[in-house]
Amino acid sequence: NEYKSYLSLRLASMTVCYFDIKIGDDDLERVIFQLYDDICPRTCDNFRALCTGEKKTSELNLHYQNMIFHRVILGFMIQGGDITRMDGTGGYSIYGKQFDDENFDRIHDRPFLLSMANRGPNTNSSQFFITTAPAPHLDGKHVVFGEVVRGQSAVRAIEKIRCESDKPVEDCWVAGCGVMDKLPDPVGDEVYADYPEDCVEDISKASKVLEAATMMKEVGNTLYKNKEYSRAKHKYLKALRYLAHDGYDADDQCKALITTCKLNLSQCYNFVARYKEALQCCNDVLETDSKSVKAYFRRGKAYEGLMEYNDAVEDYKKALSLNPADKSIETTLTRATALNKRQIQKESQTYRRMFENS
Repeated sequence: NEYKSYLSLRLASMTVCYFDIKIGDDDLERVIFQLYDDICPRTCDNFRALCTGEKKTSELNLHYQNMIFHRVILGFMIQGGDITRMDGTGGYSIYGKQFDDENFDRIHDRPFLLSMANRGPNTNSSQFFITTAPAPHLDGKHVVFGEVVRGQSAVRAIEKIRCESDKPVEDCWVAGCGVMDKLPDPVGDEVYADYPEDCVEDISKASKVLEAATMMKEVGNTLYKNKEYSRAKHKYLKALRYLAHDGYDADDQCKALITTCKLNLSQCYNFVARYKEALQCCNDVLETDSKSVKAYFRRGKAYEGLMEYNDAVEDYKKALSLNPADKSIETTLTRATALNKRQIQKESQTYRRMFENS
């Protein structure tokens, strides 16, 4: 009981910081850090102040906002924090250009630890990295000063992005950052890690996976109803990761839930104008269910978004043939047919002008 009281007090006293990260224009889950203030107070205060931007001046932008993750190594770590050059050759701390290693009390024994990047002993600045696997070769060389407690999926997404010479080909950047009053209590599906390989709950049976994935889908549905399509998308993707993991035998209920999540995901992709991803989701569903009205209709919507109206018309026709009583499909087909006709006429006029001018 005394240890539990101590642990509770320690957790309550830890600084909680956050990053809102994007890959290009795509929002990822918010990453929330808990800092080890009681072990590395000076290092933690540097990170905290760079999250709030409270120390920035007209000469020095001491702020993590808009910084990128410039170095990513799959199965090792993601690195960022170069607020001066954005390429790993710069950085600056709130104490000056560099400051000393505080201690090496914590080791790199698991994923999602927050540690200082450096160029040798006592060369800490603003650069940091987040482990994606144990890294014992860094023990005694880099200061571990916190951990990711929410939003591990964002870390994994950055870790898996395509890179050239360890640099992401698409910018992974911090759109917003700051400090929170306290660590929010887990709600809904947050009791499950973002990736099944990081999960400590029992997901070895179909019933357990179904329970977890259903919870994730329901949270996604709530977000979808609130028109938070980007956040809903992450919940459906999380559910699909759990349903696809190798540690259990999927039953018919799990397979049916995969279809539901892919259809819901396609709708989210359509709403955020990621039409090619919507097409893929619908194609996946149609491979196992060639009579899915929703898949044809939502794939038609994706084709419309891509201005491929002829393909959209064909999919709406298929959806209507499967459900002829649905007036909304009929109305959508009529509109798409008009758009397709207009596009054909416009293309014909363009070709005619080309030949007239030749």
